[in-house]
Amino acid sequence: MKYLTHTKRLLLPTLAFFSISSYAQTDDSIEEIVVYSSPLANNGSAQSVTVLKGDELAKKLQGSIGATVAREAGVQSASYGTAVGRPFIRGLGTTRIKTTQDSIDTLDVAVTSGDHPVAVEPFIADQVEILRGPSSLLYGAGAIGGVVNVETGRIARTVAEEAFSGGVELRGAENGNATTAAIKLDGKFTDALHWHLDGFTRDADEFDIPGIGESDVFLASGNDQASTTPGTLENSQSESQGGAVGLSWVQEAGFVGFSVSAIESEFGLFGEPSIIPFIDLEQTRFDIEAQANNPFAGIKSINFRIGVNDYEHAELALEVEDDPSSGFGVGTLFENDAFESRLIAEHEAIGGFEGTFGLQFGDREFSALGEEAFIQETDVDTIGLFWVAERSFNSFDLELGARIDQVDYDSSIPLGGDLGNIIDANPEFTSNSFSAGVIFPITEALSISGLLDFSTRAPSIEELFSYGPHIATRSYEVGNVDFDEEEAFNVTLGVNYQVGALTLTANIYQTVFDGFIYEVNTGETVATSPLTAGVTGEALGEFADLPVFEFQQEDTTVIGFDVAADIALGQFGGGGLNLSFLFDTVDASTDDTPTIGNRNIPRLPASRFGVGLDWGNDLWTAAIDFLNVDDQEDTQVFELPTDSFNDLSIFVNRKIELQGSDLAVFLHGRNLTDDEQRHHPSIVKDIGPAPGRTIEIGARLQF
Repeated sequence: MKYLTHTKRLLLPTLAFFSISSYAQTDDSIEEIVVYSSPLANNGSAQSVTVLKGDELAKKLQGSIGATVAREAGVQSASYGTAVGRPFIRGLGTTRIKTTQDSIDTLDVAVTSGDHPVAVEPFIADQVEILRGPSSLLYGAGAIGGVVNVETGRIARTVAEEAFSGGVELRGAENGNATTAAIKLDGKFTDALHWHLDGFTRDADEFDIPGIGESDVFLASGNDQASTTPGTLENSQSESQGGAVGLSWVQEAGFVGFSVSAIESEFGLFGEPSIIPFIDLEQTRFDIEAQANNPFAGIKSINFRIGVNDYEHAELALEVEDDPSSGFGVGTLFENDAFESRLIAEHEAIGGFEGTFGLQFGDREFSALGEEAFIQETDVDTIGLFWVAERSFNSFDLELGARIDQVDYDSSIPLGGDLGNIIDANPEFTSNSFSAGVIFPITEALSISGLLDFSTRAPSIEELFSYGPHIATRSYEVGNVDFDEEEAFNVTLGVNYQVGALTLTANIYQTVFDGFIYEVNTGETVATSPLTAGVTGEALGEFADLPVFEFQQEDTTVIGFDVAADIALGQFGGGGLNLSFLFDTVDASTDDTPTIGNRNIPRLPASRFGVGLDWGNDLWTAAIDFLNVDDQEDTQVFELPTDSFNDLSIFVNRKIELQGSDLAVFLHGRNLTDDEQRHHPSIVKDIGPAPGRTIEIGARLQF
């Protein structure tokens, strides 16, 4: 990557530069924002935190959580059309980024594959919280790279000021005839008894793209063109609907509440027009949260929450290729029955440190059944104990934390790759994490932060037990049950600065991994690879040409930085004019040349540069944003590069005050230059670009 040539040699001078130049909020008029996912963030944290809510969240909302947060510094999305988008944070994704709903895991199977969606709906969010960098102290090993938390407001935590409130939103886009409708209602039967209802529906046809599905470099590499309709990404249609009900009892002494939610989704898996594959997803989730305030001396509050999930999705395709009359059969049925619970106590100062200690339990029963199943049935039990705290000194604030986790697996694997000889596999892992952060408030406008973090991560189900065909990713995946824990040592330096019209944030980071686990194309097929020598008979005949992807473990270094700035240019035409700036870049490579492939880490996000101009007053808001995504040529062997592209967008919003309500009518244009946009973290970047030019109009009513 050209932005990071000689980066390691220049690390210390660059740190010195950023250590004298960035951001802190000092405007007392800014609304207080509570960060529910991090108990330290509300007092200022050494960790980089972003909260999207209100008008800013409404402007950035899209159909997946990944796309919703993808314009934030250091954050990109691993997309699969418009239905799937999983966040990448500072170059890390999949099992290292935890997505949560109300601070409890989404409990889906999104990490299993890039075609699996995160089972949370952005359009019902009260706010979205992004924790960049290691968050394993609070959330366990799955958060070694960061957390994206969606707060739904389904369980009331405080007494509502209004007896009844809510919102309705309608959107429509000409690209793919996409429509979205969402509603949220909150009320109270008494001052103590609160209720909540929400629901949404989204529907879209196949969306328009510039050109064809396959990239030029994909076709130039000898691959066949499967798409037959230029200008349209075939089988990219999607539909989704869901809703929730919640009930809470809230008093000054605390609260207790529950919610029940459900999601149904169906979307196409493009790239295989002869079999028209698609995913049919259903999820039902139960959440309970309770809190006691000031229960006894020395404890400010005790909070308990639990999420229980019943999730399944089927990957379906035509029984007979190119014959719709044959009907659809289930290739693989994924099921995930899981729960996660957290017991957290916020304590008064102990040795000067105020903080939180907690206990986390989890259980997951996962299965992938069918002729294309690539993981045996697996049970996972987890338990974690953690403590995080902070103390203010005269010239700085200090944050400390520690965590220990136990992860136990109960699964099975084919012995020596022989599918006829399945044996038990029960690995166990103990993970430890430690963190120290410091914040130096140099002036009222300037603060410098530093974070040191050591984390260990147990290998995931997919990394340990995969062995089989995965048609959606066009691969035969092979895990390794003998993997060790992945260890990571992270150093992050950040600067927060606000003076006059300028607000600037900058962070530079380096993570050194001992035993980084990643998946790589071996360059062989099922018919030729020694890893799949046990595949014989009918299975060999059906999957012989699939490329074999193997998980491997290598020492790796990740280094990068991200910068965001806002400049208030002043009053023009009766409104305030602001200029914004964004830049992020990351590099990752193994320390030595591995047995398979080269030193590059696959699916590494490309560097980005963005600039925006927005204007607004009490009634009107208008914004134009330009984002350039660089090409990505630092690829693994058999991984294809991606070209650079631009993304030009506009947003215009008109507020209309009604009696007791606020109505907003808006227009949003995305990819106005109709560029061919292929996001490098996406597993389908070579056969399915992002949507082309899209014009969306909508209305939002709040009351």
